[in-house]
Amino acid sequence: FQNGTDKEGVALNASYYTGSVLFQQGKFTFGPGYDYLSGDKPRALASKTQRFDPLYATAHKFWGYMDYFYVGTGSAIGGLQNAYFKTKYTSKTFALACDIHHFALAENMLNTSLPNAPFIKKNLGNEVDMVANYTLNKFTVLELGYSFMAANNSLEYVKKGTINQTDHSPQWAYLSINIRPDFLEKSAKDKK
Repeated sequence: FQNGTDKEGVALNASYYTGSVLFQQGKFTFGPGYDYLSGDKPRALASKTQRFDPLYATAHKFWGYMDYFYVGTGSAIGGLQNAYFKTKYTSKTFALACDIHHFALAENMLNTSLPNAPFIKKNLGNEVDMVANYTLNKFTVLELGYSFMAANNSLEYVKKGTINQTDHSPQWAYLSINIRPDFLEKSAKDKK
């Protein structure tokens, strides 16, 4: 729960609920989960907000690798629902994970760019995140990731305030070499 005032000094009364279940079968881990971040109701008073502010940079862990709902931009004004399913295969030197997210608004949101301000659809889109890790040695891991989003006009409106003006199928990939030097571990052991 969050209450008090937000960054702009507006009275805040927000909430974030989450739940997940993980199952393990041998080298496989899998399971569903759900996040709910409260948001403002349509025509809410400007002097109060129910929009949950994530505050800290943990978005990859919860809301996908594409950072649509990150600390800087936070959840949508209408809040956020994230229904997801995570899978992971892990062996001694290799790991492969695939997460699927379905994002939707928690509250109705008005499209104020149109006459009579109709509600936009709550569905924001689906994101798929795939990450592969390969352990080269005890302190070097290669990580390859690929993500794509099947977005729609609602997500475009929530993030940019426009409709039908951007690509609704963004994607990105990365390659990372993670090096964790052994000498730091040895130094800590030597001090004991």
